[in-house]
Amino acid sequence: MNALPKPIAEFFRLKNVEDHDALLRLFSEDATVIDAGEGKAMRGTEDIQQWIGKSIAGLDLQTDVRDWKEHGGEWIVDTTLTGNFKASPARFEYFISLDGEKISKLRVEFRGSQKT
Repeated sequence: MNALPKPIAEFFRLKNVEDHDALLRLFSEDATVIDAGEGKAMRGTEDIQQWIGKSIAGLDLQTDVRDWKEHGGEWIVDTTLTGNFKASPARFEYFISLDGEKISKLRVEFRGSQKT
């Protein structure tokens, strides 16, 4: 299995250590984030900064990357997410496209709670 590209690996590492400023710098200026669970699309630095503040910050999130594959230039990353939210632990899939060393598009989809 190929290693995750550095910007994608850094996304999950920075998300886990809650370095929101560094996380924001991983995105291109005109990047798009689609949060399918929230039914929202964000474009550009300001929108993505607000998304990080609302959907990531303060929830004590930890993302465990379970598997990944690359398909047609898009990386599909299967994760388990735990934290201070109702469905924890839950499975999420991230669909990430890169433009050089920056994330140009990220779509996250909720795949279900893993509560027993």
